[in-house]
Amino acid sequence: MKSKLIVLFLGFSAWSFGYVEMTRVDAKIFIANPETDFTKIQVKNEALKVKMITFLFDNDMIDHIGTKAYDPTALFVNYYKQFGPLYQLIDLNNDQIPELIFNGYCTEEREKEQLQIFTTIKGELVPVYNKIGHLLAYKIHPNTKEILLYHHQYPCCENASHNLNRLRLIDNRMTLVMRYFVGRDRGMKGHFFPEKSVFSGKFYHTKAKTSLYWSPEVIDQGAWPRRTEKNIIAHYPDSTIYSVLAEKGKWSFVVMHGAPVVEENKVINPANFSTTWIYGWIKNDG
Repeated sequence: MKSKLIVLFLGFSAWSFGYVEMTRVDAKIFIANPETDFTKIQVKNEALKVKMITFLFDNDMIDHIGTKAYDPTALFVNYYKQFGPLYQLIDLNNDQIPELIFNGYCTEEREKEQLQIFTTIKGELVPVYNKIGHLLAYKIHPNTKEILLYHHQYPCCENASHNLNRLRLIDNRMTLVMRYFVGRDRGMKGHFFPEKSVFSGKFYHTKAKTSLYWSPEVIDQGAWPRRTEKNIIAHYPDSTIYSVLAEKGKWSFVVMHGAPVVEENKVINPANFSTTWIYGWIKNDG
């Protein structure tokens, strides 16, 4: 059995250890016309699924509880009984050979879900994606009929960073388009998201240096204790392109298409967001 790894954060309470935050969000807030019923795109072939998972199990390619990574005497029949329902077959690249996708809790602690994707290369399964989080939605490419997956990579512990990754399998490699937002179920002030978004396809640009907030209000004190007093995610320079997804009074929920100003920042490292769009709120002029 693998020994449990316990990470101690000095000054943090035991309650915060391993705790994941805001694991479920509404796909319609962030994605235009998302599909969420994965049964519609699953390949129904139980024999093939068992064969693929058996290959992973026998070749020590998965380290879930109940595999040989935990117990050399582990039996596949017991593993499959527990974890088989968490696997699905989906043909991501429309080549008539489905990918094997696992999404769920894979350890005793059940703290974080894992998203693992395997494709077939020269007759054998090969891992192409393995990250923490939840398979949120998908789209079907109108021209190629490829399946584009949307993966919600949610935060752990004292963090508040959410990555929304669009996954596309090209030439046996997983390509990512990353989006980003912040939020926690507890410990941060503010209402993070609108009730719904409208994707109009229109673009706007900032007319001056602009603050992007995580909630539609100005908080100057205690916005995120031990991290920052204000609820500002980042600042953006003049002429930054953005899209408006929702309105609330004098505020707009937006996705910023440009890079934030590289400066001292207690919420993000702006230098890491040169190509990553960020969702948040801006205050309208007037």
